[in-house]
Amino acid sequence: MKVKLVNLIIRTFGPMKYFPLRRIIEEEIEDTNTKRGVVTIHAKGATPGVIVMSIDDLNYFDQIIKNIIPITGWKHGNAYAHLRSTIMSTTQTIYYENGKLYMPDNYEVYFVETRPVHNHRRTIHLIIRGI
Repeated sequence: MKVKLVNLIIRTFGPMKYFPLRRIIEEEIEDTNTKRGVVTIHAKGATPGVIVMSIDDLNYFDQIIKNIIPITGWKHGNAYAHLRSTIMSTTQTIYYENGKLYMPDNYEVYFVETRPVHNHRRTIHLIIRGI
């Protein structure tokens, strides 16, 4: 079994901005020369999210999250960001085969910036395990 660890650094802005990762993840998988395995995507921090979502459903998902957890009304300044991150999760694990994530073509892996930041550096860890 081969294992590859990758640290991606992306610059984000927000709140609730979605950054597609599928192409980057599949390029890193291709670099391992493995046939199949799993990749774990982990966003470092207490407020980001990582989701796997149909591209067609992204706007619907965004509206639901914003309606369930509004930005205003919290005693802690960015409590909404922590709650949104908890609902989404900061980690996803996806099977891959022949260099491609095992999910429909109209699906994407998104990093989600939940806080109102600009030009913020975020770290995303990829752990690729395959044979």
